[in-house]
Amino acid sequence: METRSEIEVKLSDKVKVFFTTRVDGFSKGDFSSNNLGLHVHDDNETVLKNRLKLEDAVGKEILFMNQTHSDRVLFVGAEHFVSNKDMAEGRVSVSLGPDCDGMVTDSKDFALAVLTADCLPLILYTEDGSIVAAVHCGWKGVYRGIVNNALETVRQKSSSPVHAYCGPCIGPESFEVSEDLLFKFSEVLGDEAKDCFTLRDNGKYLCSLPGLVELNLKKLSVNSVTKSNIDTFKETELLYSYRRSAITGRMATVITAV
Repeated sequence: METRSEIEVKLSDKVKVFFTTRVDGFSKGDFSSNNLGLHVHDDNETVLKNRLKLEDAVGKEILFMNQTHSDRVLFVGAEHFVSNKDMAEGRVSVSLGPDCDGMVTDSKDFALAVLTADCLPLILYTEDGSIVAAVHCGWKGVYRGIVNNALETVRQKSSSPVHAYCGPCIGPESFEVSEDLLFKFSEVLGDEAKDCFTLRDNGKYLCSLPGLVELNLKKLSVNSVTKSNIDTFKETELLYSYRRSAITGRMATVITAV
């Protein structure tokens, strides 16, 4: 993997997608160095410097959201926008952004970001590039239906085929869970969900979060799914991981229509 602060993912000439790493930023200590989360008790001024650096790389202003592991998806426009530059220069109060775990837009004026540090950042876009979405997929959100709600919102706005990208997250060899998660996902995704769980000698299971999200997408007739196959827990030097270090920063996965 490249050792840069942001890495572009080539998916379509209709959209631009980036994910960030933890390197080449301004944050210090546990948040070293490219933390983009305003909610983790890092210095706000420093985080906003990191965000403005990312906006320069993306070429557009970026809308972040206040994520709470909910199933809430918003169709966002200019009225939801919170300027990182205005926050950095003190013209507006620091804001975490709209309260939701998924954002969908038809605007080309700004980019959408999802923050993660083990959860799966899901990017959706229509084949014609008219609609893009950024979705926060922790296991709680997936179980509650965040993927379903995001797809429904996208499809309400466009009949064009939908493509998906699953960004870096905790991998299937690193995500140890209890048996109750297997039962929970079997309830909502059917018996096929059991294929995403592997029993360990200690009675716990290894869970494939990308596998669950891909299964969810396929049940919603999204068959074009690209997975990064990058494990945040294992990439100790390049990526943040909440499971590895509870006090840590956040990466961003960003999409914009072009």
